[in-house]
Amino acid sequence: LKEELCYGLHIIFHPFDGFWDLKHEQRGSVRASLIYIIVTILAFYYQDIGRGYYQNPQGMYGTIFSAALSVLVILILWVVGNWCFTTLFDGEGNMKNIFIATSYSLFPVPIFVVLSTVLTNVFVGDEAQIASMLVVVAYVWMAFLLIIGMQVIHDFSMGKNVIMLLCSLVGMLFIVFVALLFTTLASKMFGFVETLIDEISFR
Repeated sequence: LKEELCYGLHIIFHPFDGFWDLKHEQRGSVRASLIYIIVTILAFYYQDIGRGYYQNPQGMYGTIFSAALSVLVILILWVVGNWCFTTLFDGEGNMKNIFIATSYSLFPVPIFVVLSTVLTNVFVGDEAQIASMLVVVAYVWMAFLLIIGMQVIHDFSMGKNVIMLLCSLVGMLFIVFVALLFTTLASKMFGFVETLIDEISFR
């Protein structure tokens, strides 16, 4: 497990070789991926409760549940959306490969988010922009790793990989739309049945 976790350091600096070995040499694992996800959730939770006054003057604090929900929902939508489209267009990666590669791509995020949060309690004024820039760097680095990871996992060319990434984003929106539609219909049906039962009981 220690080697699987430390392998993330190799991936962030050598993404092509790292993701190739991640898939073909089994250098990563689901258990290490879950730890990366948990650490990312904790980092965002710390960001919610640990920001300095300059960035959180109203004292607004999130919960561990909101942090977990925001990370897990996006992660699950991405994995499912990417798997659906890449399966149709001959991608070589399965859902497990996509999940592990995506989780390992999160490696820079908790590091920079925690560092940024600490700096918000030190820097004020224009200096506080440095802390915000660190979070931007984390997201850009993660996006770069994710792009390379999906290309290596599915053995796509860069052009086809970009198209599949865009299709995956569209797939995520479609899944959200279907989920909201289903929730709305279910709630209306439940309300109709409840009203029907009330009418029968009154009569």
